[in-house]
Amino acid sequence: MKSIDLIKALVEQELREIDGGIMDPNMVPFVPHRMPGSDTGNEPREPTKTDRLYSVAVKARIATEDLVKALDEPIYDQAYEAAFKATMALRDSLNALMAVGAHPPNRDRIVAPDVEEQPVGAAVGVKHMPMTYTGDNV
Repeated sequence: MKSIDLIKALVEQELREIDGGIMDPNMVPFVPHRMPGSDTGNEPREPTKTDRLYSVAVKARIATEDLVKALDEPIYDQAYEAAFKATMALRDSLNALMAVGAHPPNRDRIVAPDVEEQPVGAAVGVKHMPMTYTGDNV
């Protein structure tokens, strides 16, 4: 029994010596002080200049797409080609605005991202799941 009392006394002594120890009623050891994380995910963000430019470019892209649809007759071939090139140029400008910091809402993301930002297997086709063993011995 003497050894148990000795061990108990040694443990209590060690607990008192570490930064006030857990025996000190004013001190809670080994509990770091942490501030709670702030929830900023739902706060509305102020639109920047690039966001406003992106919005203007989206309206221009929609207008040129409407023009391409209206010019879809053989007598307007040259005008159709120019309008189609304009939609391509506006696609590039939308991607360039996103590259410099525009953060449009999802409803305004109307063009495909640049080739560098697309998934790797997108150009070669869809990768299907390989055939697996089903247990049939036919």
